[in-house]
Amino acid sequence: MRLCFLPMTEQPRVTPTAAPRLRLGDGVRRIESFTGVQTSSLLPRLRSGLQGTWGNLFNVGTLAVAFVAISGVYCFGIGRDRYQATSEFVIKQPMPPATATTTVLGSMLSSSVLSSLEDGRYLQVYLKSNAVKQAVFPDSSAFKSTYAPQAPDRWSGLRDDANEQEQLAFFQRQLEVTPQELSGTILLSTSAFTADAAYQLNNNLLKQAQRFVNEVNQSISADQQSFAEEQVALAKTRLKKAGDALEDFQDRYGQLDPQGEQNATTGFITGLESRLVDLKVEEASLRRQFRDPNAPEVALVSDQVRELERQIQEERQKAVGSGGRDLNKLARQASGLQSDVNFASESLSSAMRAAENSRMESQRQLKFIVMLSKPQMPSGPETSWRWKAFLSCLGVLIVVWGVGGFMLTALRRD
Repeated sequence: MRLCFLPMTEQPRVTPTAAPRLRLGDGVRRIESFTGVQTSSLLPRLRSGLQGTWGNLFNVGTLAVAFVAISGVYCFGIGRDRYQATSEFVIKQPMPPATATTTVLGSMLSSSVLSSLEDGRYLQVYLKSNAVKQAVFPDSSAFKSTYAPQAPDRWSGLRDDANEQEQLAFFQRQLEVTPQELSGTILLSTSAFTADAAYQLNNNLLKQAQRFVNEVNQSISADQQSFAEEQVALAKTRLKKAGDALEDFQDRYGQLDPQGEQNATTGFITGLESRLVDLKVEEASLRRQFRDPNAPEVALVSDQVRELERQIQEERQKAVGSGGRDLNKLARQASGLQSDVNFASESLSSAMRAAENSRMESQRQLKFIVMLSKPQMPSGPETSWRWKAFLSCLGVLIVVWGVGGFMLTALRRD
């Protein structure tokens, strides 16, 4: 076998040319030329398929995952640290009444616990009021600077252009007052973006709570004592008026006993009437003895009878007539004036006892705050809010997913 070696010659170079760019319509027409099949209906199908492929990239699931991812990044990365300071106290009385209330569970809740819970509910409203906000932050610019938004978290904080209502609503969200139903204690929690701000806010709110309790106690005690003193002054005025009226009556009619005088006058008239009866009996007897009615013996007795009748009539006129001293009327007046004096004296004694009891009751019902746990400077940020915010986002997503799926299912059925 003979091997032949051919001389190597330079091959001509082929210059590459750019391939023509085919469009979707050109491809379809070439397919129609080679296959002879009418493919005009393939073009819409290809286009819808390409659109469906790109649309799947932005479907509901992708949006849900993106929402969860963004929520996680914000809650655990971008969101600012929040610090929380907590204190616990109870509102007590120095001398609580020895009473108790039995609940359905059989436990015994003392009246002091119930009173502390009631005061705690009052503090829930008072500490979130605008008056407390103005007392804690008298300068609104300082309040805004303390809670101003900072990069990269521009969504948390108080805007510079926030009005009074928005500032109050933001202030109310930074504190929480929680009365404990079983123990009667009150938990005060404050939040801020720095540890010092949360600590200072808790201390300031405790001062406002103490001032509120003291002012309420003092106002109630002052009102009760003032009312009791007014009643004492009114009773003294009534007693003085009644005493002056009785003195005027005695100065006018002297130191007399109208009832005694009335009894004496009645007895005197009764004696005269008894004597008159005896004389009339004697006169009748003499008239039977003497036939002459003008006999001296008969005339003498008749004159005595007429004189005695006149005297009895005069005494009666003096006792009850308008020209004399009406002993019945004087007796009624004297009795009424003496009753007024006695009633005013008893009223004054009762008012003085009530004033003393009110003073002692006010002292017994004075309330004060007993600190069980003073606020401490937060050692680190509070992380529970991050999980709460993230779980809230998941809850919103689940609700939207469920409602949207239900609506889509309903629309497909229609």
